Amino acid sequence: MKKLIIMCLMLSAICVETYAQDKGKAVTFSNITEATVGFQLGKTTQIRQLGGNETELGIAGYKIPSPRVSSSFGAFIGKRFFIGPGFSYMYQAEDDNNPTQHHVGVFGHMRLQLFKGLFRPYLEIKGGYTHIIPEGNAGTFSQETYTWDGAFAEPALGLGIKLGGHAQLNVSLGYQFLNAWNRSEGLASVSAFGPELEDAYHRLLLSVGFSFF
Repeated sequence: MKKLIIMCLMLSAICVETYAQDKGKAVTFSNITEATVGFQLGKTTQIRQLGGNETELGIAGYKIPSPRVSSSFGAFIGKRFFIGPGFSYMYQAEDDNNPTQHHVGVFGHMRLQLFKGLFRPYLEIKGGYTHIIPEGNAGTFSQETYTWDGAFAEPALGLGIKLGGHAQLNVSLGYQFLNAWNRSEGLASVSAFGPELEDAYHRLLLSVGFSFF
């Protein structure tokens, strides 16, 4: 997580320098909409029991790739630096003992286009909050038992291809770290599962989408 924070700070510094160079140019309101496929790289659950004892339980990650749609609304400053809020929805199909999940997220989005022209490589970072809604699973993992939510960070490296008019095709490779806290409410077997679970998700992200400006 520390590496992600350092990466965010570095990208922010580069963006500030870019703004300083382009501050005399126009600000263009823009939209970035993308479809993403996430490949689960692993999942670790930390079980926090009563009395302060903590144990870690390794759980196999989802083997089925998870599709996601996201959209950001903001502004390009000087045609190179994008900043704005966004929202996303991800569908995770059930796999083995893991339930079907719906991830609804809100985030902040920064993108720096390194070069202008037909091909436009870029660096970007998204960070925000996700609420996880499990589907049709009663008992321990039901919504009545747990509240699933947490913070996430997504650095990525991409390539934009300028299209005709005011549009750009985007392709990127990124990484997502999601730290979800699952707070129990009224568990029947508190001694077995404890009052809180903490999940760490790691995903490789392949994204394709468009920018409109």
